[in-house]
Amino acid sequence: MADTIKLFLFLTLCTFAMSIDDITNNENYKESNKVLSRRKRYLVFPDGSSFQLVICEQNHGYLQLGNIVWLANTAALAWELPTDPKLFHIFKNHEKEFANRNGISKSIYFLDEDGKVISKKPYHKKFLVNPAFAKRSVTDTNSSISINEMHEKQKKGGAVLQDLDHNSIDFHRYGRKDFYSKLGEFLNALGLNGQECVLRMLCESGQGSSEQGTFFEEIMRATFTFPRREQSSKHLYDKAHSTKHDCDTMYPACKIDKP
Repeated sequence: MADTIKLFLFLTLCTFAMSIDDITNNENYKESNKVLSRRKRYLVFPDGSSFQLVICEQNHGYLQLGNIVWLANTAALAWELPTDPKLFHIFKNHEKEFANRNGISKSIYFLDEDGKVISKKPYHKKFLVNPAFAKRSVTDTNSSISINEMHEKQKKGGAVLQDLDHNSIDFHRYGRKDFYSKLGEFLNALGLNGQECVLRMLCESGQGSSEQGTFFEEIMRATFTFPRREQSSKHLYDKAHSTKHDCDTMYPACKIDKP
């Protein structure tokens, strides 16, 4: 009899616990059906902002003169950051509007003495042309030359650059003179004879093959091709670039080994 009473009480407690659990689940279900809403929030950045990933490799150049020179190779990638919440509408059925750093349409606001806006006019950024890159020294009439013809003319002492006018030739000469001077100082700081090495590289470039070389050889050919003018043929760079003698014999002080 006692066992029957205990079993009855146990079943009663289990039934009561299950009823309480059902009531709790129903209340939670009702609360979960409530519609939650709030204003959308966006993370935006100032106009023109971008996320950049830059990888830089630096090598320290040893200089005996006490100065410091860093040689670096840099690779960079950039991603534009959102500047307008409307940009996120591209994920919905809204009109797609895109803006970029250079094509954004801005406005000029005119204020009174109290700082209130009295007028607004649209402003579009003007397209900037850098003359140093947009206008080259070689005109269209003189640049129609094949690579093989260019190498063949270069064999004759840089004749490709002789087709330019005097101002263009002077422009190339002054730029190369300045570069050769700085390169010589850098080689001096490395313990080499800078002037002798620059002259030897000019000599080897002037006697180079007319055939197209490797990528590095073409860079060296373009860098050490010195345009010549008749009235300045006595310059050291002109003599080095136009000589027919052995370059190692003429400039023995340069201790740079040939590749």
